[in-house]
Amino acid sequence: MRTWLTICSLALCLGLLAGCGRTRPPQGPPVSGAIPPPAVESVPDRDEGGAPSLPGVSPDIQRIHSQLFQQSKAYFEEKAYPQTISGLTRLLALLPAESIEVQSRWLLAQSYRQVGEWESARDQYRTLAVAGSTNPYQADAQLQFSELQLLLEQFAMPPLDTQAIRLTLEQLPASGGFDQGIKKMKADGITTLLIDLGCEGAGFHTDQSRTSKAPRHLFDLQSLLRSYVERSHQVHLLVYVGVNLRCVGNWHDSPLPEWRDRTYNVTTRQAQDSRFFDLFHPEYQRFLDDFLAQLSGEGVDGLVFLDDYPMGMYDGISRSGLTRFQTAFGVSFDPVRAFQAGFDPLKASKVSSRSTQGTNAFEEDSAFWRWAGWKARERLTVVEQLMGQLRKRHLTVQCGLELHPHGLTDPVRALVDYAQDAMEAIRRPFSFFFVRPEIDRHSSSDQLSAIEKLRRISTKAVLTRLLPVLDDPRRVWVSMPAERGKRIAPGTAGGSASLLDEFPSGIGIVHDIRAFS
Repeated sequence: MRTWLTICSLALCLGLLAGCGRTRPPQGPPVSGAIPPPAVESVPDRDEGGAPSLPGVSPDIQRIHSQLFQQSKAYFEEKAYPQTISGLTRLLALLPAESIEVQSRWLLAQSYRQVGEWESARDQYRTLAVAGSTNPYQADAQLQFSELQLLLEQFAMPPLDTQAIRLTLEQLPASGGFDQGIKKMKADGITTLLIDLGCEGAGFHTDQSRTSKAPRHLFDLQSLLRSYVERSHQVHLLVYVGVNLRCVGNWHDSPLPEWRDRTYNVTTRQAQDSRFFDLFHPEYQRFLDDFLAQLSGEGVDGLVFLDDYPMGMYDGISRSGLTRFQTAFGVSFDPVRAFQAGFDPLKASKVSSRSTQGTNAFEEDSAFWRWAGWKARERLTVVEQLMGQLRKRHLTVQCGLELHPHGLTDPVRALVDYAQDAMEAIRRPFSFFFVRPEIDRHSSSDQLSAIEKLRRISTKAVLTRLLPVLDDPRRVWVSMPAERGKRIAPGTAGGSASLLDEFPSGIGIVHDIRAFS
Protein backbone atom coordinates (compact mmCIF):
# COMPACT_ATOMS: atom_id res chain seq x y z
CA MET A 1 0.00 0.00 0.00
CA ARG A 2 2.83 2.40 0.89
CA THR A 3 4.54 1.70 -2.42
CA TRP A 4 1.31 2.42 -4.30
CA LEU A 5 0.88 5.75 -2.48
CA THR A 6 4.46 6.65 -3.29
CA ILE A 7 3.92 5.92 -6.97
CA CYS A 8 0.70 8.00 -6.98
CA SER A 9 2.52 10.89 -5.33
CA LEU A 10 5.29 10.63 -7.92
CA ALA A 11 2.75 10.61 -10.77
CA LEU A 12 1.09 13.72 -9.32
CA CYS A 13 4.46 15.45 -9.10
CA LEU A 14 5.20 14.59 -12.72
CA GLY A 15 1.82 15.94 -13.78
CA LEU A 16 2.42 19.24 -12.01
CA LEU A 17 5.90 19.60 -13.41
CA ALA A 18 4.74 18.82 -16.92
CA GLY A 19 3.15 22.23 -17.28
CA CYS A 20 6.18 24.11 -16.07
CA GLY A 21 7.81 25.88 -19.00
CA ARG A 22 11.29 27.29 -18.97
CA THR A 23 11.38 30.84 -17.73
CA ARG A 24 14.93 31.60 -18.82
CA PRO A 25 14.80 33.65 -22.04
CA PRO A 26 17.01 32.63 -24.94
CA GLN A 27 20.45 34.06 -24.21
CA GLY A 28 23.05 35.53 -26.48
CA PRO A 29 24.76 33.15 -28.88
CA PRO A 30 28.49 32.78 -29.33
CA VAL A 31 30.36 34.99 -31.76
CA SER A 32 31.83 33.92 -35.06
CA GLY A 33 34.12 30.95 -34.73
CA ALA A 34 31.94 29.21 -32.18
CA ILE A 35 31.83 25.45 -32.24
CA PRO A 36 28.58 24.31 -33.85
CA PRO A 37 25.90 22.49 -31.85
CA PRO A 38 26.86 18.81 -31.71
CA ALA A 39 25.02 16.42 -33.97
CA VAL A 40 23.05 13.66 -32.34
CA GLU A 41 25.53 11.12 -33.64
CA SER A 42 28.41 12.92 -31.87
CA VAL A 43 27.06 12.25 -28.38
CA PRO A 44 29.56 9.95 -26.65
CA ASP A 45 28.42 6.34 -26.38
CA ARG A 46 28.49 5.75 -22.64
CA ASP A 47 27.64 2.64 -20.70
CA GLU A 48 23.95 2.97 -20.08
CA GLY A 49 23.43 -0.11 -17.96
CA GLY A 50 20.64 -0.27 -15.46
CA ALA A 51 20.81 2.03 -12.46
CA PRO A 52 21.97 0.33 -9.27
CA SER A 53 19.42 -0.25 -6.56
CA LEU A 54 19.39 2.56 -3.99
CA PRO A 55 18.54 2.12 -0.35
CA GLY A 56 15.08 3.49 0.45
CA VAL A 57 14.06 3.88 -3.20
CA SER A 58 11.61 1.27 -4.37
CA PRO A 59 12.20 -0.62 -7.62
CA ASP A 60 8.93 0.84 -8.95
CA ILE A 61 10.21 4.41 -8.58
CA GLN A 62 13.57 3.47 -10.11
CA ARG A 63 11.68 1.95 -13.05
CA ILE A 64 9.72 5.19 -13.54
CA HIS A 65 13.00 7.14 -13.53
CA SER A 66 14.45 4.79 -16.13
CA GLN A 67 11.36 4.96 -18.33
CA LEU A 68 11.32 8.76 -18.24
CA PHE A 69 15.01 8.85 -19.14
CA GLN A 70 14.54 6.45 -22.06
CA GLN A 71 11.60 8.49 -23.34
CA SER A 72 13.65 11.69 -23.17
CA LYS A 73 16.59 10.02 -24.89
CA ALA A 74 14.24 8.89 -27.68
CA TYR A 75 13.08 12.50 -28.10
CA PHE A 76 16.72 13.60 -28.34
CA GLU A 77 17.46 11.04 -31.04
CA GLU A 78 14.40 12.29 -32.93
CA LYS A 79 15.79 15.85 -32.59
CA ALA A 80 12.70 16.86 -30.61
CA TYR A 81 14.81 19.05 -28.34
CA PRO A 82 12.05 21.03 -26.54
CA GLN A 83 10.41 17.75 -25.51
CA THR A 84 13.81 16.42 -24.43
CA ILE A 85 14.39 19.46 -22.27
CA SER A 86 10.94 19.23 -20.72
CA GLY A 87 11.31 15.53 -19.87
CA LEU A 88 14.84 15.75 -18.49
CA THR A 89 13.99 18.81 -16.39
CA ARG A 90 11.13 16.88 -14.83
CA LEU A 91 13.36 13.85 -14.27
CA LEU A 92 16.14 15.79 -12.55
CA ALA A 93 13.59 17.42 -10.24
CA LEU A 94 12.74 13.91 -8.99
CA LEU A 95 16.34 13.18 -7.89
CA PRO A 96 17.07 10.00 -9.85
CA ALA A 97 20.03 7.70 -9.27
CA GLU A 98 23.44 9.22 -9.93
CA SER A 99 24.07 7.38 -13.17
CA ILE A 100 20.74 8.52 -14.63
CA GLU A 101 21.30 12.06 -13.33
CA VAL A 102 24.70 12.32 -15.03
CA GLN A 103 23.43 11.01 -18.35
CA SER A 104 20.39 13.28 -18.12
CA ARG A 105 22.49 16.38 -17.52
CA TRP A 106 24.68 15.56 -20.49
CA LEU A 107 21.71 15.15 -22.84
CA LEU A 108 20.09 18.25 -21.34
CA ALA A 109 23.22 20.33 -21.99
CA GLN A 110 23.35 19.08 -25.60
CA SER A 111 19.65 19.85 -26.08
CA TYR A 112 20.03 23.38 -24.73
CA ARG A 113 22.82 23.96 -27.24
CA GLN A 114 20.65 22.71 -30.07
CA VAL A 115 17.90 25.27 -29.32
CA GLY A 116 20.35 28.11 -28.72
CA GLU A 117 19.99 28.44 -24.95
CA TRP A 118 23.71 28.88 -24.48
CA GLU A 119 23.79 29.93 -20.84
CA SER A 120 21.58 27.02 -19.80
CA ALA A 121 23.88 24.62 -21.69
CA ARG A 122 26.92 26.17 -20.02
CA ASP A 123 25.36 25.75 -16.56
CA GLN A 124 24.72 22.04 -17.15
CA TYR A 125 28.27 21.52 -18.42
CA ARG A 126 29.61 23.29 -15.33
CA THR A 127 27.67 20.93 -13.03
CA LEU A 128 29.12 17.92 -14.84
CA ALA A 129 32.62 19.41 -14.90
CA VAL A 130 32.82 19.70 -11.10
CA ALA A 131 31.16 16.35 -10.39
CA GLY A 132 33.04 13.38 -8.92
CA SER A 133 35.81 11.58 -10.74
CA THR A 134 33.47 8.68 -11.51
CA ASN A 135 31.52 10.92 -13.89
CA PRO A 136 32.37 9.61 -17.40
CA TYR A 137 31.43 12.94 -19.00
CA GLN A 138 33.68 15.12 -16.84
CA ALA A 139 36.50 15.72 -19.33
CA ASP A 140 34.11 16.46 -22.20
CA ALA A 141 32.00 18.72 -19.96
CA GLN A 142 35.04 20.71 -18.81
CA LEU A 143 36.04 21.33 -22.42
CA GLN A 144 32.52 22.30 -23.49
CA PHE A 145 32.09 24.57 -20.47
CA SER A 146 35.38 26.40 -21.08
CA GLU A 147 34.63 26.98 -24.76
CA LEU A 148 31.06 28.15 -24.16
CA GLN A 149 32.10 30.43 -21.31
CA LEU A 150 34.77 32.09 -23.44
CA LEU A 151 32.45 32.49 -26.42
CA LEU A 152 29.64 33.91 -24.31
CA GLU A 153 32.00 36.44 -22.78
CA GLN A 154 33.14 37.49 -26.24
CA PHE A 155 29.56 37.76 -27.45
CA ALA A 156 28.51 40.02 -24.60
CA MET A 157 29.94 43.06 -26.35
CA PRO A 158 31.10 44.25 -29.79
CA PRO A 159 34.76 44.24 -30.85
CA LEU A 160 37.16 46.60 -29.11
CA ASP A 161 37.44 50.16 -30.49
CA THR A 162 34.72 49.98 -33.13
CA GLN A 163 35.17 52.68 -35.76
CA ALA A 164 32.07 52.70 -37.94
CA ILE A 165 30.91 54.70 -40.93
CA ARG A 166 27.15 55.30 -41.06
CA LEU A 167 25.70 55.78 -44.51
CA THR A 168 22.39 55.28 -46.30
CA LEU A 169 21.51 52.88 -49.08
CA GLU A 170 21.59 55.78 -51.52
CA GLN A 171 25.13 56.65 -50.43
CA LEU A 172 26.49 53.18 -51.11
CA PRO A 173 28.83 53.45 -54.08
CA ALA A 174 28.18 51.61 -57.29
CA SER A 175 29.66 48.17 -57.70
CA GLY A 176 32.85 49.35 -59.34
CA GLY A 177 33.72 51.94 -56.73
CA PHE A 178 32.74 49.97 -53.64
CA ASP A 179 35.83 47.78 -53.42
CA GLN A 180 38.17 50.73 -53.77
CA GLY A 181 36.18 52.72 -51.21
CA ILE A 182 36.14 50.06 -48.49
CA LYS A 183 39.86 49.38 -48.93
CA LYS A 184 40.53 53.06 -48.29
CA MET A 185 38.22 53.00 -45.25
CA LYS A 186 40.07 49.98 -43.89
CA ALA A 187 43.40 51.74 -44.38
CA ASP A 188 42.03 54.79 -42.53
CA GLY A 189 41.14 52.69 -39.48
CA ILE A 190 37.45 52.00 -40.12
CA THR A 191 36.36 48.59 -38.81
CA THR A 192 32.61 48.61 -39.49
CA LEU A 193 30.01 49.75 -42.02
CA LEU A 194 26.63 50.75 -40.59
CA ILE A 195 24.12 50.74 -43.47
CA ASP A 196 21.02 52.71 -42.52
CA LEU A 197 17.92 51.42 -44.32
CA GLY A 198 16.09 54.67 -43.63
CA CYS A 199 12.33 54.89 -43.40
CA GLU A 200 11.30 54.91 -47.05
CA GLY A 201 11.92 51.27 -47.88
CA ALA A 202 10.02 50.23 -50.99
CA GLY A 203 7.10 52.58 -50.57
CA PHE A 204 8.26 56.15 -49.98
CA HIS A 205 10.31 56.90 -53.11
CA THR A 206 9.50 60.34 -54.47
CA ASP A 207 12.78 61.46 -56.10
CA GLN A 208 13.59 58.81 -58.68
CA SER A 209 16.79 60.52 -59.78
CA ARG A 210 18.21 60.31 -56.26
CA THR A 211 16.96 56.87 -55.31
CA SER A 212 17.41 55.03 -58.56
CA LYS A 213 20.06 52.77 -56.97
CA ALA A 214 17.90 51.95 -53.95
CA PRO A 215 16.25 48.51 -54.05
CA ARG A 216 12.51 48.60 -54.46
CA HIS A 217 11.74 45.23 -52.88
CA LEU A 218 13.04 42.99 -50.14
CA PHE A 219 14.52 40.55 -52.65
CA ASP A 220 16.58 43.36 -54.17
CA LEU A 221 17.66 44.48 -50.71
CA GLN A 222 18.84 40.99 -49.82
CA SER A 223 20.80 40.69 -53.05
CA LEU A 224 22.40 44.09 -52.53
CA LEU A 225 23.38 43.35 -48.93
CA ARG A 226 24.74 39.93 -49.84
CA SER A 227 27.09 41.53 -52.35
CA TYR A 228 28.29 44.26 -49.99
CA VAL A 229 28.71 41.88 -47.05
CA GLU A 230 30.78 39.38 -49.03
CA ARG A 231 33.14 42.04 -50.35
CA SER A 232 33.42 43.82 -47.00
CA HIS A 233 34.29 40.58 -45.21
CA GLN A 234 37.06 39.95 -47.73
CA VAL A 235 38.89 42.99 -46.35
CA HIS A 236 37.82 42.21 -42.76
CA LEU A 237 35.23 44.96 -42.45
CA LEU A 238 32.13 44.18 -40.38
CA VAL A 239 28.70 45.11 -41.72
CA TYR A 240 25.83 46.21 -39.48
CA VAL A 241 22.37 47.21 -40.70
CA GLY A 242 20.37 49.98 -39.03
CA VAL A 243 16.60 49.41 -38.98
CA ASN A 244 13.72 51.39 -37.56
CA LEU A 245 11.04 48.80 -36.79
CA ARG A 246 8.25 51.34 -37.28
CA CYS A 247 9.32 51.69 -40.93
CA VAL A 248 10.07 48.11 -41.97
CA GLY A 249 6.54 47.58 -43.31
CA ASN A 250 7.49 49.71 -46.30
CA TRP A 251 9.59 46.79 -47.56
CA HIS A 252 6.49 44.61 -47.85
CA ASP A 253 5.01 44.35 -51.34
CA SER A 254 1.54 45.28 -50.08
CA PRO A 255 1.45 46.02 -46.33
CA LEU A 256 -1.97 45.50 -44.79
CA PRO A 257 -3.88 48.65 -43.79
CA GLU A 258 -4.39 47.29 -40.27
CA TRP A 259 -0.62 47.23 -39.78
CA ARG A 260 -0.58 51.02 -39.69
CA ASP A 261 -0.07 52.73 -36.37
CA ARG A 262 -2.63 55.27 -35.19
CA THR A 263 -1.83 58.73 -33.90
CA TYR A 264 -4.08 61.12 -32.02
CA ASN A 265 -4.84 64.45 -33.69
CA VAL A 266 -5.32 67.07 -30.99
CA THR A 267 -7.08 69.42 -33.43
CA THR A 268 -9.75 67.01 -34.64
CA ARG A 269 -9.66 65.05 -31.37
CA GLN A 270 -9.65 61.82 -33.34
CA ALA A 271 -7.18 58.99 -34.01
CA GLN A 272 -5.95 58.74 -37.58
CA ASP A 273 -3.69 56.42 -39.57
CA SER A 274 0.02 57.12 -39.30
CA ARG A 275 2.71 56.79 -41.95
CA PHE A 276 4.45 54.40 -39.54
CA PHE A 277 3.59 50.84 -38.55
CA ASP A 278 2.14 49.38 -35.39
CA LEU A 279 4.74 47.50 -33.31
CA PHE A 280 1.95 46.00 -31.20
CA HIS A 281 0.12 44.29 -34.08
CA PRO A 282 0.72 40.49 -33.96
CA GLU A 283 0.78 39.99 -37.74
CA TYR A 284 3.16 42.90 -38.24
CA GLN A 285 5.42 41.40 -35.58
CA ARG A 286 5.52 38.15 -37.55
CA PHE A 287 6.51 40.10 -40.65
CA LEU A 288 9.26 41.84 -38.65
CA ASP A 289 10.51 38.47 -37.43
CA ASP A 290 10.76 37.16 -40.99
CA PHE A 291 12.31 40.39 -42.32
CA LEU A 292 15.09 40.46 -39.71
CA ALA A 293 15.80 36.77 -40.23
CA GLN A 294 16.19 37.29 -43.98
CA LEU A 295 18.52 40.25 -43.50
CA SER A 296 20.64 38.31 -41.04
CA GLY A 297 20.68 35.37 -43.39
CA GLU A 298 22.77 37.46 -45.79
CA GLY A 299 25.70 37.32 -43.38
CA VAL A 300 25.43 40.72 -41.69
CA ASP A 301 27.36 40.93 -38.43
CA GLY A 302 24.76 42.88 -36.50
CA LEU A 303 21.60 44.95 -36.40
CA VAL A 304 21.09 48.32 -34.77
CA PHE A 305 17.51 49.06 -33.77
CA LEU A 306 17.34 52.76 -34.57
CA ASP A 307 14.91 55.22 -33.07
CA ASP A 308 15.31 58.18 -35.39
CA TYR A 309 11.53 58.09 -35.92
CA PRO A 310 10.45 57.53 -32.32
CA MET A 311 7.01 56.70 -31.01
CA GLY A 312 5.84 60.06 -29.73
CA MET A 313 3.31 61.04 -27.11
CA TYR A 314 0.31 60.76 -29.47
CA ASP A 315 1.48 57.60 -31.29
CA GLY A 316 0.65 53.99 -30.52
CA ILE A 317 -3.13 54.61 -30.29
CA SER A 318 -3.83 51.52 -32.37
CA ARG A 319 -6.48 48.92 -31.67
CA SER A 320 -3.76 46.36 -30.88
CA GLY A 321 -1.98 48.73 -28.50
CA LEU A 322 -5.12 49.80 -26.66
CA THR A 323 -6.32 46.19 -26.37
CA ARG A 324 -2.99 44.95 -25.00
CA PHE A 325 -2.90 47.81 -22.51
CA GLN A 326 -6.39 46.99 -21.29
CA THR A 327 -5.48 43.31 -20.99
CA ALA A 328 -2.43 44.18 -18.92
CA PHE A 329 -4.12 46.58 -16.50
CA GLY A 330 -7.82 45.81 -16.68
CA VAL A 331 -8.60 49.43 -17.55
CA SER A 332 -8.87 51.24 -20.86
CA PHE A 333 -6.94 54.27 -22.07
CA ASP A 334 -9.09 56.97 -23.67
CA PRO A 335 -6.93 59.49 -25.59
CA VAL A 336 -9.84 61.94 -25.88
CA ARG A 337 -10.09 62.19 -22.10
CA ALA A 338 -6.34 62.11 -21.53
CA PHE A 339 -5.31 64.73 -24.10
CA GLN A 340 -7.49 67.61 -23.02
CA ALA A 341 -6.78 71.09 -24.34
CA GLY A 342 -3.66 72.48 -22.72
CA PHE A 343 -2.54 69.12 -21.36
CA ASP A 344 1.20 69.27 -20.60
CA PRO A 345 2.46 65.91 -19.37
CA LEU A 346 5.82 67.26 -18.25
CA LYS A 347 4.12 69.71 -15.91
CA ALA A 348 1.59 67.08 -14.98
CA SER A 349 4.43 64.84 -13.80
CA LYS A 350 4.46 66.94 -10.65
CA VAL A 351 1.39 65.18 -9.33
CA SER A 352 1.46 66.94 -5.99
CA SER A 353 1.07 70.33 -7.60
CA ARG A 354 -1.97 69.20 -9.60
CA SER A 355 -3.71 67.20 -6.90
CA THR A 356 -5.61 70.32 -5.86
CA GLN A 357 -7.29 70.53 -9.27
CA GLY A 358 -9.74 67.75 -8.50
CA THR A 359 -10.03 64.02 -8.62
CA ASN A 360 -10.83 63.84 -12.35
CA ALA A 361 -7.64 65.65 -13.35
CA PHE A 362 -5.58 63.40 -11.10
CA GLU A 363 -7.18 60.27 -12.56
CA GLU A 364 -6.51 61.36 -16.15
CA ASP A 365 -2.89 62.19 -15.34
CA SER A 366 -2.49 58.81 -13.67
CA ALA A 367 -3.97 57.04 -16.70
CA PHE A 368 -1.61 58.87 -19.04
CA TRP A 369 1.51 57.94 -17.06
CA ARG A 370 0.43 54.34 -16.82
CA TRP A 371 -0.07 54.36 -20.58
CA ALA A 372 3.28 56.07 -21.26
CA GLY A 373 5.18 53.65 -19.05
CA TRP A 374 3.46 50.61 -20.53
CA LYS A 375 4.10 51.80 -24.08
CA ALA A 376 7.84 52.19 -23.46
CA ARG A 377 8.21 48.82 -21.75
CA GLU A 378 6.01 46.98 -24.27
CA ARG A 379 8.09 48.37 -27.12
CA LEU A 380 11.19 46.97 -25.43
CA THR A 381 9.47 43.63 -24.92
CA VAL A 382 8.59 43.41 -28.61
CA VAL A 383 12.17 44.20 -29.63
CA GLU A 384 13.56 41.69 -27.14
CA GLN A 385 11.25 38.94 -28.42
CA LEU A 386 12.29 39.64 -32.01
CA MET A 387 15.92 39.55 -30.94
CA GLY A 388 15.45 36.24 -29.15
CA GLN A 389 13.86 34.62 -32.20
CA LEU A 390 16.57 36.02 -34.44
CA ARG A 391 19.39 34.63 -32.33
CA LYS A 392 17.93 31.14 -32.43
CA ARG A 393 18.28 31.09 -36.20
CA HIS A 394 21.33 33.29 -36.75
CA LEU A 395 23.53 32.64 -33.80
CA THR A 396 26.27 35.24 -34.27
CA VAL A 397 24.25 38.39 -34.95
CA GLN A 398 24.92 41.28 -32.57
CA CYS A 399 21.96 43.51 -31.65
CA GLY A 400 22.30 47.14 -30.56
CA LEU A 401 19.64 49.58 -29.42
CA GLU A 402 19.60 53.33 -29.95
CA LEU A 403 19.04 55.42 -26.82
CA HIS A 404 18.20 59.09 -26.96
CA PRO A 405 20.50 61.22 -24.78
CA HIS A 406 17.42 62.52 -22.95
CA GLY A 407 16.64 58.95 -21.98
CA LEU A 408 19.75 59.16 -19.80
CA THR A 409 19.67 62.78 -18.66
CA ASP A 410 15.92 63.52 -18.63
CA PRO A 411 14.04 60.19 -18.39
CA VAL A 412 10.60 61.78 -17.90
CA ARG A 413 10.89 63.74 -21.12
CA ALA A 414 12.20 60.66 -22.95
CA LEU A 415 9.22 58.64 -21.72
CA VAL A 416 6.79 61.23 -23.09
CA ASP A 417 8.52 62.24 -26.33
CA TYR A 418 10.22 59.01 -27.40
CA ALA A 419 8.53 56.16 -25.47
CA GLN A 420 11.99 55.33 -24.12
CA ASP A 421 12.94 53.91 -20.74
CA ALA A 422 16.73 53.80 -20.88
CA MET A 423 17.32 52.19 -17.50
CA GLU A 424 14.87 49.40 -18.32
CA ALA A 425 16.52 48.93 -21.71
CA ILE A 426 19.92 48.45 -20.11
CA ARG A 427 18.52 45.45 -18.21
CA ARG A 428 17.60 43.73 -21.48
CA PRO A 429 20.12 41.50 -23.33
CA PHE A 430 21.28 43.95 -26.00
CA SER A 431 24.89 43.65 -27.16
CA PHE A 432 25.45 47.41 -27.05
CA PHE A 433 23.72 50.79 -26.92
CA PHE A 434 24.01 53.54 -29.53
CA VAL A 435 23.69 57.18 -28.47
CA ARG A 436 23.13 59.74 -31.20
CA PRO A 437 22.69 63.45 -30.46
CA GLU A 438 20.04 65.50 -32.18
CA ILE A 439 21.78 67.45 -34.92
CA ASP A 440 19.81 69.32 -37.57
CA ARG A 441 21.18 67.93 -40.81
CA HIS A 442 19.58 70.78 -42.77
CA SER A 443 21.30 73.54 -40.80
CA SER A 444 24.33 75.46 -42.02
CA SER A 445 26.44 74.37 -39.06
CA ASP A 446 30.05 73.67 -39.89
CA GLN A 447 32.00 70.75 -38.54
CA LEU A 448 33.48 72.44 -35.47
CA SER A 449 30.20 73.94 -34.23
CA ALA A 450 28.50 70.58 -34.71
CA ILE A 451 31.14 68.96 -32.54
CA GLU A 452 30.50 71.50 -29.80
CA LYS A 453 26.76 70.89 -30.00
CA LEU A 454 27.36 67.16 -29.81
CA ARG A 455 29.58 67.73 -26.77
CA ARG A 456 26.83 69.60 -24.92
CA ILE A 457 24.12 67.06 -25.69
CA SER A 458 25.89 63.74 -25.37
CA THR A 459 28.94 63.97 -23.13
CA LYS A 460 27.02 64.01 -19.86
CA ALA A 461 24.63 61.30 -21.04
CA VAL A 462 27.36 58.89 -22.07
CA LEU A 463 30.14 59.58 -19.56
CA THR A 464 28.14 60.06 -16.37
CA ARG A 465 24.95 58.07 -16.94
CA LEU A 466 25.52 55.19 -19.35
CA LEU A 467 29.11 54.01 -18.94
CA PRO A 468 28.96 53.67 -15.12
CA VAL A 469 26.12 51.13 -15.31
CA LEU A 470 27.57 48.96 -18.10
CA ASP A 471 30.31 46.39 -17.69
CA ASP A 472 32.53 47.47 -20.56
CA PRO A 473 32.95 50.62 -22.71
CA ARG A 474 32.69 48.43 -25.82
CA ARG A 475 28.96 48.21 -25.10
CA VAL A 476 28.59 51.94 -25.89
CA TRP A 477 28.59 53.45 -29.37
CA VAL A 478 28.40 57.21 -29.82
CA SER A 479 27.72 59.15 -32.98
CA MET A 480 29.98 61.81 -34.49
CA PRO A 481 29.13 63.96 -37.50
CA ALA A 482 31.36 63.50 -40.52
CA GLU A 483 31.99 65.91 -43.35
CA ARG A 484 32.23 64.83 -46.99
CA GLY A 485 32.71 61.21 -45.98
CA LYS A 486 35.70 61.86 -43.75
CA ARG A 487 35.74 60.73 -40.16
CA ILE A 488 36.84 63.13 -37.44
CA ALA A 489 40.23 62.27 -36.00
CA PRO A 490 41.10 62.97 -32.34
CA GLY A 491 42.41 66.44 -31.64
CA THR A 492 40.50 68.26 -34.39
CA ALA A 493 38.07 70.23 -32.23
CA GLY A 494 39.85 73.55 -32.39
CA GLY A 495 41.79 74.68 -29.32
CA SER A 496 39.89 72.45 -26.91
CA ALA A 497 40.28 68.73 -26.47
CA SER A 498 38.37 66.64 -28.97
CA LEU A 499 35.25 64.86 -27.81
CA LEU A 500 36.84 61.65 -28.97
CA ASP A 501 39.67 62.16 -26.49
CA GLU A 502 37.19 62.42 -23.61
CA PHE A 503 35.79 58.94 -24.12
CA PRO A 504 37.55 55.93 -22.59
CA SER A 505 39.48 53.44 -24.67
CA GLY A 506 37.32 50.74 -26.19
CA ILE A 507 34.20 52.79 -26.83
CA GLY A 508 32.67 52.57 -30.30
CA ILE A 509 32.55 55.66 -32.53
CA VAL A 510 30.07 55.97 -35.41
CA HIS A 511 31.07 58.60 -37.97
CA ASP A 512 27.81 59.76 -39.53
CA ILE A 513 28.33 60.58 -43.20
CA ARG A 514 24.66 61.58 -43.47
CA ALA A 515 25.09 64.56 -41.17
CA PHE A 516 26.45 66.94 -43.82
CA SER A 517 25.51 65.15 -47.00
